[in-house]
Amino acid sequence: MMKGALASFCWVAVIIVLVTTIVTQVASARWSSEASVLLPALGSSSNSTTRTTSVPSGSQARIDDEALRPILFLHGINGHADEFDGITRLIRNKYGPRAPPMHSIDICEGPCSLLNPLPKQRDDMLAYLTKNAAALGIDGDEGFNFVAHSQGALLARSVIQKLPPSLHVRTYVSMASPQMGQFGECNKDNSGIGPALAREMARPAGWIFFYNPVAQRGLSVANYWHDPRHMSLFIKETNFLPEINGYVDSGDIAAQKANFVRIGKAVFLSSEDDDCINPPLSGIFQFLDDNGDPTSLEQSYEYSQDSFGLKTMHDEDRLVIENHPGNLHDSWVQNTSVFETYVLP
Repeated sequence: MMKGALASFCWVAVIIVLVTTIVTQVASARWSSEASVLLPALGSSSNSTTRTTSVPSGSQARIDDEALRPILFLHGINGHADEFDGITRLIRNKYGPRAPPMHSIDICEGPCSLLNPLPKQRDDMLAYLTKNAAALGIDGDEGFNFVAHSQGALLARSVIQKLPPSLHVRTYVSMASPQMGQFGECNKDNSGIGPALAREMARPAGWIFFYNPVAQRGLSVANYWHDPRHMSLFIKETNFLPEINGYVDSGDIAAQKANFVRIGKAVFLSSEDDDCINPPLSGIFQFLDDNGDPTSLEQSYEYSQDSFGLKTMHDEDRLVIENHPGNLHDSWVQNTSVFETYVLP
């Protein structure tokens, strides 16, 4: 019994040390690039390449609307609301007085987004949007656009799946997001992830550190760590991704699916050259099997079982899924043609 108690104490001590190290190293860094770095827009030149998955994409046409609808932006892990300042200036300059209301959400910025579990972040975000819907201008019948990057896009989808009927998302745009989870370290030089967490994000040992209650309560990335070699642990021990992707029923799986398919159009964009999301095309539901071999969208549980509405959206021609090679993780925040193609009417 003494040995068991000692082992438990050592395990907790390891986790505490790990989390303490992360707090120290993350506080001085940022996950996403600053808004002053403006990269070329996708599709703006003849050298740009767009690849879609083997499942035909939904309609590429913009959603027609006489009025420009409000846009909500949501930053990624360890990110900040001002990362979208360049985009909002671009839209205001382009549309002048007709520019829609735009709000870059400043909830849980910086280390808060890493050191708080995603279920809590979702509930806080949902409460904020519901309480402030009128002030944000998102309570109209025409709906609003929700554009998000990286972890923020995963969080945004979880919020959409819980929205009340009075709030309607016209277009949801997910850019470079771990939609099927993260399985491996982020390789960005300025990721904001210190060496301690980076080591634990290595594929052989990540499940040990993330599939436990301490990590699930203290690290957002633990809530979507997806090790395909340990699926039973992923489903049992992970508090967030298995729920929103439909692997488990927390009591409202049908309602969450119904909310997702209320979206006017869902757009998932990734790049096979992403230097942070691992595997890079997790954001378009291409992942790995238990042997480490790549899997397609069609093979994914999420699509094949229509677990939260992906296939329904595709069948109704309201789903866009694209791989845009050559784009690093941070470039998506500054990709101006994404907004013109998929968000602005």
